Amino acid sequence: MTGAIVGLSKEAAPDGVIAEICIIGSGSGGATAARLLAEAGHEVVVLEEGRDLVGTERTQRDAPMYDQLYMDRGGRASHDLSVSVLQGRVLGGGGVINTCDVVPIPDGVLQHWAAKYGLEDYAPERFKPFTEDALADLSASRIPENLVNFANAKLRQGAEALGLRGEVMLHNRVGCRGLGTCLIGCPIHAKQNPRMVALPKAVEAGARIFTRARAVKVHKASQELKEVEVRTLDPGGYHEQNEIKVRAKIVIIAANAISSPQLLLRSGIGNAHVGQNLMLQPQLPIIGIFDERIAAFDGIPQSYAVTEFEQEDNVEFGLWGFRIEGIMGTPGIVSSLLPFSGASGMEGMAQYDRMAPSLLLAPDAPSGRVEVARDGRLTIRYTQRDDHRARLRKAVESAAKVYLEAGAREVLVPTVAALVIRSAREATQARQLPFAPATAPMLSAHQQGTVRFAASERDGGADLNGQVYGTRDVYVFDSSGFPSSASSHTMTPIIASSRMLTTKLLTRI
Repeated sequence: MTGAIVGLSKEAAPDGVIAEICIIGSGSGGATAARLLAEAGHEVVVLEEGRDLVGTERTQRDAPMYDQLYMDRGGRASHDLSVSVLQGRVLGGGGVINTCDVVPIPDGVLQHWAAKYGLEDYAPERFKPFTEDALADLSASRIPENLVNFANAKLRQGAEALGLRGEVMLHNRVGCRGLGTCLIGCPIHAKQNPRMVALPKAVEAGARIFTRARAVKVHKASQELKEVEVRTLDPGGYHEQNEIKVRAKIVIIAANAISSPQLLLRSGIGNAHVGQNLMLQPQLPIIGIFDERIAAFDGIPQSYAVTEFEQEDNVEFGLWGFRIEGIMGTPGIVSSLLPFSGASGMEGMAQYDRMAPSLLLAPDAPSGRVEVARDGRLTIRYTQRDDHRARLRKAVESAAKVYLEAGAREVLVPTVAALVIRSAREATQARQLPFAPATAPMLSAHQQGTVRFAASERDGGADLNGQVYGTRDVYVFDSSGFPSSASSHTMTPIIASSRMLTTKLLTRI
């Protein structure tokens, strides 16, 4: 069996494709499953809507990279435009565009899932081998001290001065040169992500990968031989061109907690739980502005986290509280997040080299949903809950005090209207932030839920093997199945979960 990566925007589309297993999505879940199944000798086809961008094609320029690496060109958002929903659309998925944060599912969360939701395979002692394998896949290591850039060092300085717990994070880089453009793809391939590890191994074992292949519907989901309706796209990914059929006995959907339920709903597959229980884990940026040059764009953007306020064993929700993590974006995304325009916007960006930003990560309860209209149009229905607003207010106040303690001249909270904090006393103003819809630049990079794993059809959309209820061998192997927030970053949880689910599948086929 000969594996290959075939770009359907440039190569002639086959009349039809027949395989034992069809995997939809090439990110952490899909790539992991493809590798393990192909290495076990099974015939695997992977479908990816995006294209394969490697090396110098990753130009480190905002406009073309957001256009080609992100779903909806980076413009995907919740129904009221309150939350920007960032999702990869490239071979390798979200691991190509993330900041390489390796954060496994905490034992407290795994115990919560096993006790509250009956997910016994996720109990810490059972799940540990899969997490260890995921860490090995990623070549995970602690970020070296010499790669903790000045912006992250400022966050650590302030936290330590206030006696707050924090950590230098784990990451999956090897040979990093500190280019600082992680969010728009690493051109030197330092990220040991699914594109660089799992997918090449899958191809070596015989898997066939089709890019610019948009899965539109899954037909005959309850029959032995399923049929996936696929539209090929033009080189830019803007227009559908041709249609092909992929026939397979087993279909694994691993397209993200937004696109996986979208495909199921469009196909009329699954029960009433499909699309429900969405978690966007909205994050709020905050910026410490210093008189000295910070140059947060040099080096690793995200390397230090303040973990003092994070709970890993909340009785009701598992992961709760909030976390403060250093970050930096390229000029395009930073300028889009500032609450200024015109001359004031130019003045704000003139301080780009003196900014030390952070993201305030607050897990949310399952509360949103994914909807698909009759014409196929997607709606991400999401309303921020009061408990999330309350934790974000505390996070803003805490982060502002950290940056002021580290010597920041002022701290900018990019709400509308902007809140500028210049003293610890002024930080208490954060308690009055209303967070009305579309007044704060909320970001979602860790979508979860929507096809919850459950022992009973009454409680979820897929069973404990990931099989969608009401189907025969149609599975979800991504964060769609998580019943609550797995972690502050989902790459490692998804890889570990996919390893576990694929291992179980291999005992049955």
